Amino acid sequence: MPPIDPIKSAADLPENGVAIWLTFLTDIGESERAAYRGLLDPHETERHDRYKVAGARDEFLVGRALVRTTLSRYRDVAPADWRFETNRHGRPSIVGEAAGGLVFNLSHTRGLVALAVSRGCEIGIDVEAVGRESATFDLAGRYFSPTEAEWVRAATGPALAERFFAVWTLKEAYIKARGMGLALPLDGFSFALDDATDRPTIAFHEGCQDDPARWAFLRRRVSQDHRLAFAASPPDRINAVRVLRTVPLSGSVTDIDATDGAS
Repeated sequence: MPPIDPIKSAADLPENGVAIWLTFLTDIGESERAAYRGLLDPHETERHDRYKVAGARDEFLVGRALVRTTLSRYRDVAPADWRFETNRHGRPSIVGEAAGGLVFNLSHTRGLVALAVSRGCEIGIDVEAVGRESATFDLAGRYFSPTEAEWVRAATGPALAERFFAVWTLKEAYIKARGMGLALPLDGFSFALDDATDRPTIAFHEGCQDDPARWAFLRRRVSQDHRLAFAASPPDRINAVRVLRTVPLSGSVTDIDATDGAS
């Protein structure tokens, strides 16, 4: 796909629309890292410097840069001037009038940072590197609902991991959209999906009360090694979903996916 104008992309985000911005760490060099560090506030700088593992430190740095520079596409606020606060479960939000209805959610994994931005929706996003080692068979039984665990465990080989991460990313996206993290029981809700389904549905069980009709979900394979899911609860229906690849501060934006009328 050819690059597209980043300002036009931002302006095109409608009410109840969602833009998903992806930055692959392989696109980031030392000059970018130095520039991103200059965007951090003192608290973020302190957190960045506490990381002992280089990969985790890079994910944090690029994530903060992606949040700050992307929000500045939507509002006349310099990237370094955004201020954030977290709720008691750790979910961040924009402080003050600069928010103007904007909401965001960030996720990162080995090699990839993903940011969802919306106007007027509750949103959550999760990305995972499917190549990382994990005890998928045991974890499914521990954290998934019985029907989800059964579906995952019915597969073998690479399909087992694919099914596991399909459920895992959806569950993470939902609890992040609710802003409550693991205060919500992971086995308190179930997704109905199959290998071909990219828009699954949700059901709720005792201990996790919610209305399935108010939620829309989408999952995507965004690279050979990365899987993504997001959850959104708009007042009506999601008007559009855009997936864009970018390098913060570079002006590089490529539209890699667009979906109208997700429901």
